[in-house]
Amino acid sequence: MPEELDQDERTESATPRKKEEARQKGQVAQSNELTSAFMFLIGLTAIRIFFPSIYAEMKILMENIFSNIKPDNLNPEDISHYGFSSILAIGKVLAPFSIVMLSSAIVVNYAQVGFYISIEALAPNFNRIDPVKGLQRFLSKRILVSLVQSFLKVIIVGYVLYITVKGEKKSILGLADMQITTAVAEIIRIMFKMGFRTALLLFAIAVFDYIYQRWEYEKNLRMTKQEVKEEMKSSEGDPLVKSRIRSIQREMAMRRMMQELPTADVVITNPTHLAIALKYEKEKYQAPKVCAKGRNLIAEKIKEIAKNHNIPIIEDKPLAQTLFKLDIGKEIPSNLYRAVAEILAKIFQSTNGRGNP
Repeated sequence: MPEELDQDERTESATPRKKEEARQKGQVAQSNELTSAFMFLIGLTAIRIFFPSIYAEMKILMENIFSNIKPDNLNPEDISHYGFSSILAIGKVLAPFSIVMLSSAIVVNYAQVGFYISIEALAPNFNRIDPVKGLQRFLSKRILVSLVQSFLKVIIVGYVLYITVKGEKKSILGLADMQITTAVAEIIRIMFKMGFRTALLLFAIAVFDYIYQRWEYEKNLRMTKQEVKEEMKSSEGDPLVKSRIRSIQREMAMRRMMQELPTADVVITNPTHLAIALKYEKEKYQAPKVCAKGRNLIAEKIKEIAKNHNIPIIEDKPLAQTLFKLDIGKEIPSNLYRAVAEILAKIFQSTNGRGNP
């Protein structure tokens, strides 16, 4: 009952960190049935493609051996020579097939789980030899699903053999009247037909097995809301701490802004809610820059400091709203040059001007 309740509480999808930890432990959504079925299908296809060359090579090998070996004067040198030649010939025949099979295994496994090496999965786990847990695994849902799949595969293979033999009944009965080479070719054709039908059906079952394995993998990795919160705290930090850090950063930025404010040339307002202080130094900047800005209480504070330092305060609602969108320390864009230049020119020409004329 506690396990069922715990499973019911796991409503959240696994986080990337949880999936990565599971991957490092060797827990991935992988279907061995899909790998086996795909290799079976590819193997049959490879045999069908390479069969003429395989047949030709083996025919040459057999003819060479049986035409040159003489039982009356057989010696160890001949046995060694023809044995080594046979190994080379068989290796030459099987090499393409082996490469195809190895490549198919790599491709299907990579398609399922990508490239990964799990050291933890290779480490000894003594829980695997625990008889109680072993019995639990034996009675698990996954084992039942595997049994059902095995039962289905037996039925499918039997049914495929039945319908194939039934459909080829006339050909099979006529084998006795055929020449040996024709009969062998007909038998091979029927065997390939049964093999491909079986492989395709097994591959279809394997696809459903992979879908089930994927679903079970995601289900087993589900997390509770509390686990998600705890993981976020450990990976991203406590939200309260992060909020406090942001608050301190804002205070420091505000302090630096207020320290630079007395050097401003003008304060633009809208007039009550926004206040933006501009500073222009021809030697340093190509255009005036925003050295302070704020809204509501901060705007009132900026205007108060401006009055205390005799900084001109200009009311221009459209300009103030546009300037407020700029970040502190950024120069004004070119489309505002004319409007700001007119204001600064009036200030520099007046007796209260604060910049360089």
